[in-house]
Amino acid sequence: MRFRFFPAGMLTGACTLILLLYATGLSAAESHTPESHAPESHAIFEAVYDGKLKKIAGGKVRLATTQNEDGGYTFEYSIIPGKLIRIFTRGTLRETTKFEVVDGRPRALDYTLFNTVGSKPRNGHVVFDWEDGVVRGNYKERAIDIPIPENAADRAMLQLVLMADLRNDNLQEKYAAYDKDEFISILVERIGEETIKTSIGTFSTVVLRYSDEDGSSDTVLWCAEELGYLPVRIQANDEGSEVLVANLSALTGSPAN
Repeated sequence: MRFRFFPAGMLTGACTLILLLYATGLSAAESHTPESHAPESHAIFEAVYDGKLKKIAGGKVRLATTQNEDGGYTFEYSIIPGKLIRIFTRGTLRETTKFEVVDGRPRALDYTLFNTVGSKPRNGHVVFDWEDGVVRGNYKERAIDIPIPENAADRAMLQLVLMADLRNDNLQEKYAAYDKDEFISILVERIGEETIKTSIGTFSTVVLRYSDEDGSSDTVLWCAEELGYLPVRIQANDEGSEVLVANLSALTGSPAN
């Protein structure tokens, strides 16, 4: 509201009118103050998968959410190599994302990649600045400052976003996954339904496939509705060859909450 200051000598009635208008304006402003909304909640869970890399090397895949002291959340995706693969290579792959929930959908805030598998570390950290619409940070000491496209998430968080979009009947055909130092277009399709037997039970699933635009690599997810569309099987392929198959072997908490 813009206020006018009147010189001395103006009529008392005019002053009274100004005071009334001022009071009315304050009352209107107060009545239209946006209501504060409580932060949206997210399920807390830990899912562990028995995995095989290239059909021979065993290991574990872990997906987990935790709640932070500030009320936000953290999602962690990690691969724990088995004994056989540790003979050939050492290191750790772990991706963590601090996130919030907006309109029932997880939204990345802070993403960290810790990858020491192989001869050279490939580590990075970026912040999603949704107000400015950019991602800023670094990858292998290289500065990152790029726009955030539509339906964006980091590559680890994409899993939680797909689960939420299935629950909300809002699955998109195209997403943008932040990977290392850029956003990659991801195409998603629902390819059927299948019953999958695991060591912790048998589940009716919706089968999703997502791939990059050139189709050189893809991931197939068997998502169980009764578990909030958590995948009970994950299969990653590269150039038509099966790279990873992981089956759910342990679950703590409930992704469906």
